[in-house]
Amino acid sequence: MDILSSPHIFSNLVLSFTSLFIFFRYFKSQPPVTRWLWGIFLFSISFVALTDLLVFAGVESLENVHEIVIAGEMTLGALCLVSGAWCLIMRYEGGNFLLTSTIALGILLFYCITWFRVEYVGLIIKSLCILVTLLISCVGLANRQKSALWAVFSMMLLALSTKSGNLPIPMDPVDINHYMMVLSVICVGRAVRDQYKILF
Repeated sequence: MDILSSPHIFSNLVLSFTSLFIFFRYFKSQPPVTRWLWGIFLFSISFVALTDLLVFAGVESLENVHEIVIAGEMTLGALCLVSGAWCLIMRYEGGNFLLTSTIALGILLFYCITWFRVEYVGLIIKSLCILVTLLISCVGLANRQKSALWAVFSMMLLALSTKSGNLPIPMDPVDINHYMMVLSVICVGRAVRDQYKILF
């Protein structure tokens, strides 16, 4: 299948590539724990986009895998977003306890929503994590951190991407979701780049 002939496949490809590029471009100099937390978040987005791409391309055997990866992104990935944002905005060099507790809680939530087949709970968890990260970013704004402003933009775009079907944009809601997530990931990269810059 020609990638350019399918906007869904192309937008998934852009999202997957952007997530990986941002991680390898901006997170090399971060402390190991922060790098792991943001890596799990960004790689979960990339894996969801890749499996979605393959499903749209006709690999129907990956539909179950796709659902599992989505559940992981909404639980483990979202929790790593919160912890990663705390380390980034608050300039907190997290230790092994923060990393292991975040991953353990994420895996527990992932197990619960997949075992009991309540995938819709994942949307609630992800929305709550976006809200908490937005609040952390607001604290950073109060401290005049430029990275916090980028984080606010990122969370606003991530929140809007979940409501892509309600946006008055002449494009398929699936593609709107993907491109808004691309912009959100780019803002994450800008937040890391401007971590030690003062806003005003």
